[in-house]
Amino acid sequence: MAKIQNNISPVIGLLLITFWLSSCRSTRELPTSTVKPISAGKLLMNVKQNAFDYEYFTIKRISCQFSNNDKKANFVINLRTLKDEKILVSISKLKIPVGRVLLTPDSVKYVNYIDKNYFVDDYSYLSSFLNIDLDFATVQSIISNHAFSYRNDSKDKDFKTFKSFVEDGMYVLQSEKTKKIFKMEEKSKIGKTGKIDRRMKRLDDEALILQTMYFDPTNFALTELIIEDKTNDRKMNMNFNNFVKIQNNDYPGAIDLGFDSEQNEMKLKLKMTGFSTDIINSFNIKIPEKYEQIKVD
Repeated sequence: MAKIQNNISPVIGLLLITFWLSSCRSTRELPTSTVKPISAGKLLMNVKQNAFDYEYFTIKRISCQFSNNDKKANFVINLRTLKDEKILVSISKLKIPVGRVLLTPDSVKYVNYIDKNYFVDDYSYLSSFLNIDLDFATVQSIISNHAFSYRNDSKDKDFKTFKSFVEDGMYVLQSEKTKKIFKMEEKSKIGKTGKIDRRMKRLDDEALILQTMYFDPTNFALTELIIEDKTNDRKMNMNFNNFVKIQNNDYPGAIDLGFDSEQNEMKLKLKMTGFSTDIINSFNIKIPEKYEQIKVD
């Protein structure tokens, strides 16, 4: 089987990021002084009550502008989903089909029509690529505008390790470990590194990833997501804008994403049109017999 090719990574990253369609930044209608702190539990309850619910959902056209240190690319993506069962992403460039990805609760299937190859896997490769514990439920939560945790962990899935507060007129939900990690960093700067270094080594990588979510107090829509990988010095930032109304819910017409690390700087701009909740009759992803299977390590 052929090894996975370098040009697949940007495409896979692009696909995953496409699913990160929660809500968007709106005009702040409430003065900062009127936004009162609430508990994490109450904030999550409001977010859930205002989340976009659906059985079928289609985004007919997602125009994507992708760039990193090495290249620039434009794609058009179509998204179709059946709640709790399937998410299908179709990619094209200059009206030529490039590939399709089908997500189910148990598997990821990807077919590349240009290179005539494919892979079938669980969520391990995509999780490794983005350094996030990813599964079908997380992807679906983001599409539905639910709050989510980057960790596939029972405590964080229930947000028991998160705290809430108000910042610049927005509600914030943040990993509770943040202060502890910052204190450890401050101590290391003044020379007390022995115990700190040993403690850092005992912590797994997940404990050094900080997640912060900002919610609009007028509609409890997720307006910004920040994930900081302190271990590997990486940061991802997503901002949402251009509201449209879908079944009385605010949903993004555009999203800007940035991913920064020592090795690479990636940017992605998405513009979305053609939202529908009509029944979807097909989630086809056919793999021709002559296509070569990609080996995903």
